[in-house]
Amino acid sequence: MGQAQREQARRAALINAATEVFGTVGFRRATVRSVCRLARLNDRYFYAAFENLERLLRATYAHHAQALLEQLQTAIAESTPTLDARLDAGLHTFFAFLRHPCAARVLLLEVMGVSPETDLTYQRYIFEFSKVILGMADVPPLHSEEAHAQARIVGLALVGAMTNAGTAWVLTGYQDTEACMVASCRRVLRGALV
Repeated sequence: MGQAQREQARRAALINAATEVFGTVGFRRATVRSVCRLARLNDRYFYAAFENLERLLRATYAHHAQALLEQLQTAIAESTPTLDARLDAGLHTFFAFLRHPCAARVLLLEVMGVSPETDLTYQRYIFEFSKVILGMADVPPLHSEEAHAQARIVGLALVGAMTNAGTAWVLTGYQDTEACMVASCRRVLRGALV
């Protein structure tokens, strides 16, 4: 294994360990040492890969957000090309992802309000998720700035609704069935996208 591959493997181990640590004790109570212990790496490897714990949080969040984004895009693309089928495919994918509580906590809770830089990372992905949601509807091209602004705001509002529903689901220990979550969220999305 070459140097670049070893560095990549150590980075992946740190992100996996950070998912567990941030997802259990939280970012604010996490330490470099606790992440390194779980990753079975020396602290020097941490600092070779990340400047500080916040950079690791951003990388861990981006890892999970990108994975979910790709899973959503694949599920929607492979579904029947109707709005309800796309919504169901996307929602089942989202709620299946949230069944991993540590990754869900990183994605939904731990990244919020850490710093302006981390907020920017969060906002970039929220915008990408809103484009996925808006893309499920067959909307004619928008021609005015006002129409573009309204579509952007609706997309962000829908991401917020799904994020809040998902967060409540995780925090209540998945009290409601996934089928109930999908059906309820489908109503919200369908109402805004039709």
